[in-house]
Amino acid sequence: MTFWLGFLLVFGLSFTLSYVSAPVFIRRLRAKGFVVKDMYKSSRPDIPTVGGLIILSGVLASLILAQLLFQSSAERLLIFYFIVFSFAIFGLLDDLIDFGMKKVKLLLPFFLALPIALLNMDTTLWIGFTQIELGAFYLFIIAPVYVMVVSNLINMHSGYNGLAVGLVSILLATVGVGGYLKNGPESLIFVLPILGATIAFLLFNRYPSQVFDGNIGSLMLGSALGGLIVLNNLEIFGLIILFPHIVNFLMYIWLKATGMKEVKFGGVREDKTLVAPHPVCLKWTLPYYYPMSEQKATAVMFLLTGLFCVLGLILIF
Repeated sequence: MTFWLGFLLVFGLSFTLSYVSAPVFIRRLRAKGFVVKDMYKSSRPDIPTVGGLIILSGVLASLILAQLLFQSSAERLLIFYFIVFSFAIFGLLDDLIDFGMKKVKLLLPFFLALPIALLNMDTTLWIGFTQIELGAFYLFIIAPVYVMVVSNLINMHSGYNGLAVGLVSILLATVGVGGYLKNGPESLIFVLPILGATIAFLLFNRYPSQVFDGNIGSLMLGSALGGLIVLNNLEIFGLIILFPHIVNFLMYIWLKATGMKEVKFGGVREDKTLVAPHPVCLKWTLPYYYPMSEQKATAVMFLLTGLFCVLGLILIF
């Protein structure tokens, strides 16, 4: 069996199982009361949450297949997805019991990401026109911190229907291309299980959302994205494509530093245009000054991230 047929089977199984299982999960989650309000709809409907379980189901099934088809990568694949599943469990627990303590949410992901040191990655870091050999410092400090930070960036840049999941889909696909260009086709086996399931989930998460991903989804996807960037030794590339997410984080820091009141959600007018509480949040910046719908604001964020993904590919490759 060729690499490409194997890749297609892994991606296809991940996508198909998540797509087929989504309606079942949505019904069961609603029946069990796992719902939250959609704050950007005038009727404030109850939408099932913790939908990251849908993504997880597709990833698990395709990972089993990948173990059989790509035995030479089996050990590294299991280590990588052990990290992803650890973040998923952490996110699910936060969804169910709400840890509340910000220090726990900030520091625990570092330890969850530590097994990435077992993947025997290239420990040189490319900076400008030179490389720096970092050895164990890279493996046990920089790599897990990178994964931790990316997972939090993804978790923060969310709110609209399909926003976080759509952005991660674009970013995962871009990192997949970057990994292929840098390390060859074998690198694709790490991204395909999570990418297939994520795209399938997006079909139910896009406007108007039938299900939200919850912390289980955002932390799982963020850890996968951060891990893939580190695994492919694409740290500088990652900073470029994640630039909008970094700006969103810096806006949050500025908001806290200036003592402005932190607001979690905006609202919606009768004409379905968004009410942005302030402009110091990337998804609210344009809606604060220019009336636009949730769909349009989400599309602008997709376009912005897409532009930086293209820029990253041009500058690095």
